Amino acid sequence: MSRPRITIAVLIAVAAAGGALACGPDFPWQLLDDRHATMAEPVAFGFPFDAARLVAAPRDRLRAVEQSDSSSMPPPEPEIVVLERREAESGAWQALAADLPAGVRTGAAFLSRLKAARAATEGPAALAAGAGLPPAVVGYIAGAVEFNAGRYDRAAAYFDAIGALPPQQRTIRQVAAAYMQGRVHQLQGDAAAARTAFSAARAHAEAGAPDPMGLAVASFGEEARVDLVEAGLVTPAPWPIAVADDPAKASSLVTHAVRLYAEQAVRESKIALLSLRQVASLLVADADVLARVIEDPLTRRLLVAYAVSREGPWDEESSEVVSASVIEAVLSLPAPAAGEEIDRLAALAYQSGHYDVAGRLTAKTDRPLGLWVRAKLALRRGDRENAVRDWTAALMASQKAGDASDLDDDMRTRLRGEAAVAKLSAGAYEESLRLLFPAAQTYWGDVAYVAERILTVDELKRFVDGLPPGDPKPRHASSDEPPPQDRIEDLRALLARRLARQGRIAEALPYFPATVERWSENPAERELAVAAEARAYAQAIEAARPTWRWHNISRAEALFDVAMMSRKRGMELLGTEGPPDVAAVEGNFTWGYGQESPRGIVDTTTTTHNAPQDLLLGPDEAARFAASAPRPDKRFHYRVIAADRALEAADLLPQGSQAYAATLCWATRFAFDSDDADRAKSIYRRYVATGPLQAWAKRFGRACPEPDFDAARDYWPKRIVHLAERHIGFAAAAALAVALLLAGSILMIRRSAARTSTVQPNAEK
Repeated sequence: MSRPRITIAVLIAVAAAGGALACGPDFPWQLLDDRHATMAEPVAFGFPFDAARLVAAPRDRLRAVEQSDSSSMPPPEPEIVVLERREAESGAWQALAADLPAGVRTGAAFLSRLKAARAATEGPAALAAGAGLPPAVVGYIAGAVEFNAGRYDRAAAYFDAIGALPPQQRTIRQVAAAYMQGRVHQLQGDAAAARTAFSAARAHAEAGAPDPMGLAVASFGEEARVDLVEAGLVTPAPWPIAVADDPAKASSLVTHAVRLYAEQAVRESKIALLSLRQVASLLVADADVLARVIEDPLTRRLLVAYAVSREGPWDEESSEVVSASVIEAVLSLPAPAAGEEIDRLAALAYQSGHYDVAGRLTAKTDRPLGLWVRAKLALRRGDRENAVRDWTAALMASQKAGDASDLDDDMRTRLRGEAAVAKLSAGAYEESLRLLFPAAQTYWGDVAYVAERILTVDELKRFVDGLPPGDPKPRHASSDEPPPQDRIEDLRALLARRLARQGRIAEALPYFPATVERWSENPAERELAVAAEARAYAQAIEAARPTWRWHNISRAEALFDVAMMSRKRGMELLGTEGPPDVAAVEGNFTWGYGQESPRGIVDTTTTTHNAPQDLLLGPDEAARFAASAPRPDKRFHYRVIAADRALEAADLLPQGSQAYAATLCWATRFAFDSDDADRAKSIYRRYVATGPLQAWAKRFGRACPEPDFDAARDYWPKRIVHLAERHIGFAAAAALAVALLLAGSILMIRRSAARTSTVQPNAEK
């Protein structure tokens, strides 16, 4: 029973690929900006990857030789001219130039004759000017001169003559001569002769004839052009070839051309990839031809690859048309596809919104792509458990397949990232980071989010301790390259700052980088010795710990040092990699790496929870996110810490001292720096109410002097002496009272000791 044709209404959802692309310098794609859109998005294919593996790897050693320069400007000299010059200078022609005396078989002599032969306008003149050169070389030049002049019969005669030379003479240009014979027949409209010549060029190269220009591989493409012109797919026809009037023959020519291009592509030809894409676009545009050629498995694979490719149609409308045309043609076939083809067809069905077809095609799959598509289908149904299972299985299958996987490098990276998001949603947070970390160069913002806001600090420390050493060279935060510069060292630095924020500065010290090169207008400030700064910060914190009251001034001085370092070096010592501080970009932007919310950018536009988004949240992810927030949770939070430490220092200082006023001034300045004008005003009012009048206070909170802690240490002794000098009688009486009090205390202690010594212990019974 024949299978009825299925008409498909295609609605392709355009989602933010890989999460939204943050606008800014080198901001990354982030999976977690909108994790539901990330996970629901169709798999993105690379057309070159699929097109280059339509056929099995060749057993021969033929490889394409193509200009790697992407410039559209033509090369200054033809490739054959450059090759001839190199051959002449290398001495390769010594044994072949039998007509020249041995004394003149030099590179200079060869080059002179080459130049003269290439300057000729007719074949005979080229032969005469190049007399003495290897016969195959000068014969090829003569043929090229005639070919370029459009005298194809004469050109063919010269190329044919090369094939008649003795084997040791003809080999050097045998491949090139056969290729050019094919070009001549091609332009003359003799399709059969052209195919024979192109096939001969490949046979000569496979037999070992030199082919430095890669013409054997190029012949695949030229022969394919002959097929397409004869099939009538290329219009208007560039050559006078009779177009096939039999649809079956035309279809056979098209599928043969696809195979030839595929053979060229598998031999590393970039031109073949462009040709395959062009052929696919021509086939999709002709429904009748498409219906006939879709039965050929190789052509079908090409069309599916084209339809699902991220390098395919550029706009949504044309993408809908292509997907609809291809999937309808494929599904109308009576026999199902097999293997990888099923998986790619399933991906196309998913991309086209035909989810029931995608489900049927992936029901029993065990291959990476099919499992990946099935995971997306499960998520679409709201079945998180099966989605996580299939994402995990897809990643494992891809890793097991290795280089033989049917996914390219970009696809494997994306699959790894999506599997990490799936693990995150299941509450396997450490496993999520383990999956993300190898792709840190691509997904650093997502790595930072999980490491900084979801894992506990001890979980993160355990993960970091299990990593190999990073690159010890200085990190370059100001580099044009986006972070991470070194994923291991950058993660260690993230851990160090997180430990420091939690007050575990001693544990943090081993994880700080030695130096960081950063942006600064001052050249002397561009390289910062972070590890040394961290040690000084830890020492200041230790010195600021509570102790005897007579050490208050020293404690105040240490607290002020902590305040200053928190303000000046807070980004490097305490800053969050993502929001609110965004140390990843040195705080120059308020976002770009990491997330401000477990729900990513979705929360910024709505106050209601998004059910699909919440489906992918870990069970206690929101609670972990809240618990890991810096205190306070605001941009440049360490500036608030600086103000707090400066106020603590002021609390330990004599209110009449310059140091007291100065520390309050700095606390006010830090409050201004943290955009807290109300707090700055409150601190200023405190100074007015309790502090001493200072000449510099006219710009209080704007220009602050260094606190004079030495003067603060002498403040009370000097104050007492000053009072004594002003009130001598009162001071004498006070001194007498203190002396009497001390004498009375001594007398009482002695009497108590005497009474104790008269008491005898009881005798033992």
